[in-house]
Amino acid sequence: AVRASASSASQDGGLPSSAIRAALQRVSDRMAAKYKMSLSAAFFAPNASVSVAAGYTDAGLGLGEPRRRAAPDDLYVWGSTTKMFTAPAVLQLVERGLVGLGDPIAQHVDPILLALNGTRLRDHFGDEIDTVHVEHLLHMTSGVADYDKGPFTAAQFANRTKAFGPVEIIGGFVSPKLEFTPGKRQDYSSTNYILLGLILARHYHENGSPWSWQAYDQMSVIPEALRSAFSRSEFVMQGPCSGFTPVHGFMEFYPGSTVPEQDAWNVSCLGGWTAGNFVGPVDDLARFTYELYNVRRPSIVSSASLARLVDFKAPAMFPGAKFKFYGMGTFSLDWSVGTAEAYGHVGDTYGYQSQTTYFPGQDFVLSVATNVETKSQAQPADFTCSAYHEVLAALQGTEPPTCTFRVFGRFIGRCSCGGEIVV
Repeated sequence: AVRASASSASQDGGLPSSAIRAALQRVSDRMAAKYKMSLSAAFFAPNASVSVAAGYTDAGLGLGEPRRRAAPDDLYVWGSTTKMFTAPAVLQLVERGLVGLGDPIAQHVDPILLALNGTRLRDHFGDEIDTVHVEHLLHMTSGVADYDKGPFTAAQFANRTKAFGPVEIIGGFVSPKLEFTPGKRQDYSSTNYILLGLILARHYHENGSPWSWQAYDQMSVIPEALRSAFSRSEFVMQGPCSGFTPVHGFMEFYPGSTVPEQDAWNVSCLGGWTAGNFVGPVDDLARFTYELYNVRRPSIVSSASLARLVDFKAPAMFPGAKFKFYGMGTFSLDWSVGTAEAYGHVGDTYGYQSQTTYFPGQDFVLSVATNVETKSQAQPADFTCSAYHEVLAALQGTEPPTCTFRVFGRFIGRCSCGGEIVV
């Protein structure tokens, strides 16, 4: 049987924390059993914060030995959810007038590349890199190829603890040819967010100090007044995930790779740096998601910058497509609940998959982190589909509907409740 623990806090007593906690726990227990995994999940609103856990952190996918029970404050590896920190950090530079969205990226990246290894972007990409602008990186419309494919995975697992830095990744694992004309369409590529990291490292470099991409403090995106609330969160620079969390990560599959299923806990946790190196408890991520996206008092970026984050009008992934996909460091996640506007980010890295979602109509966040990486990446959205509707029922004092989630291929799918598919 799956066992779990839970913790909750309420500031104003305005929301029924005990009912929300019970709803989250029910869904967590079901999902932990269904996917043979551990998970931590959180609800965050201005006057209620609830977190729960289920499963065992040293077992998943039928691998490992289930000895350590999951706890709500366990630290998880969040992978690409890191992009949700990187994008607003760049927009903070825009707000300060240091970077323009229409600036060629070479204007900001070349100074740090020259300092680190004496090269410029065009030395690798050629002249066409001059047509890539900052906004193209943020919107995933640059045409720069993704590094995160089979050859990189093979290299990482051949040297499991090696921290592949941004210069080595770009030079060794990114095609020098753009895949399409910048701005013409959208395609997800984590390389975009590594390049944004170099822009950040260049502008946060202190005069007189040695140049280093590692010197950029990724926690600086959080205002000083809020930073103490995230004291258990960390952006990993070096070392395996086993050095930062007791939660093992179990791989079923990794796209484009022949790496067999295994416990990937002892693999490097750098994860593409500013594209994937956040490690922290689920309630920290839920709180950050709320601080970033809530429209009443956004505390990470200005209201104008927030509007850019959630602007999903970038060119489609293919001609004629009308599907909302990616803003700036932000996925449209409407599809994961079916009946509400929703956005945030999903995470997928060696052995771990996750999702954090803000619902502007209800003004709350649901976040979930799991210790398995499945072929479909369905489990975070499956949790969110059921948890959203069960939490709504708890808030309204009604019976929750029966919901299911069907994935189309990988992670994106459709939430179905009460026997009808809702879109």
